[in-house]
Amino acid sequence: MKFLFDYGHGGNDPGAVYGKRKESNDVLRLGQAVAKRLRAAGAVVDETRTKDTTLSLNARKKRENASKYDYFISFHRNAIAPEKAHGAEVFTYPTASNKAKKLAKQLQDALVGVGFKNRGVKTAGYYVLKYTKAPAVLLEVGFIDHTTDNKLFDGRFDEIVEAIVCVLRKLK
Repeated sequence: MKFLFDYGHGGNDPGAVYGKRKESNDVLRLGQAVAKRLRAAGAVVDETRTKDTTLSLNARKKRENASKYDYFISFHRNAIAPEKAHGAEVFTYPTASNKAKKLAKQLQDALVGVGFKNRGVKTAGYYVLKYTKAPAVLLEVGFIDHTTDNKLFDGRFDEIVEAIVCVLRKLK
């Protein structure tokens, strides 16, 4: 199995910020922990970035399109307004393949199983979902601007990693 992991934002684009917390840092840490576990299990995991650097959406797409991947997974944390919303959701492109839709449902169920409120599987026209060739999903692993989600993200970090890894290891 060959994955391309995309850690949202980075560099001069921190993504959502709440206090001193940056989305770009949270998703880099989470995605790299998942990648490490998958590599130990024999999967090939490439990454769009490996440190806090700026990377355009087009560069992310080109990286995915330059090789043949079984799946493209973009890691994010959500935000709307402090303490207004919480939970996890997984996105696919509106015309996504059945493989992408199935993966989105499995990942959503896994995140809910760790304790995130179920905000459901949704569709959106996000650039990295629209222009990548491989079945693609975009994870929103809780709201960075909600105390409950941050406590869950930090306190059950290893369980979140394990839940995502379990889903990805079962893919064919």
